[in-house]
Amino acid sequence: MAALITLLSIWLATRETLWYYPTGVASTLLYTWVYWQARLYAEAGLQLVWLALLIYGWYQWRFGGPKHDELPVARTPAWGWMVAIATGLAGSLIIIWIQRTYTDNPAPVLDSSIAAWSIVAQWMIARKWIENWLFWTVINVTAIGLYLSRPNMMATAVLYFGLLILGLEGYRKWRRVLASA
Repeated sequence: MAALITLLSIWLATRETLWYYPTGVASTLLYTWVYWQARLYAEAGLQLVWLALLIYGWYQWRFGGPKHDELPVARTPAWGWMVAIATGLAGSLIIIWIQRTYTDNPAPVLDSSIAAWSIVAQWMIARKWIENWLFWTVINVTAIGLYLSRPNMMATAVLYFGLLILGLEGYRKWRRVLASA
C-alpha cells in the first residue's frame, strides 16, 4: 500500500499538481512504519523530516511565486547548488556517524547517504528546481541496491525502480515546462 501511494504521489509531482502533497503525507506515514520494521532507522527518521518538507513544499508550490502565487519551475541558482552540496555531504557524514555509533543498522553508509541526499532533493522539489529530478535519479538507483539487499524489502526496491522511471519522466516534463516559460 505504501509503495502504491508513493508511486501515485510522485506521478502527481511530475505533473506539478498540488495533490502531490496530501498523497505524500499518506505515503510518509506508512513508510515510517515500513522502514522502522526493516531496521533502516535513517530512512524511518527521514520520514519525519519529510512531513516538515511536505508542508513547506505545499506552501511554496501554492504561494511561493513572485506575487505569492503559484511557484514556477526554475533552474537551481548558484547559491542553491552550494547549499545542496554542503547539506548533502554534511548530512551524510553526521547521519553515518550517528548510525555507526548508536544503531545496529547493517548498511549505515548507504542508508545515511540516501537519507541525507533525499532531504536535499526534497527541498529542491519544494522550490520547484528542475535539477531535483537528477538528484532523485542517483538516489533511486542507490536505494534499489540497498533494498534488494534487505529481507522483505522487494516491494520497496520495485517501488524505487518505478520512482526512477517517474523521476526521469518528471525531469523531461519539467524541462518542457521550463522551455515554454
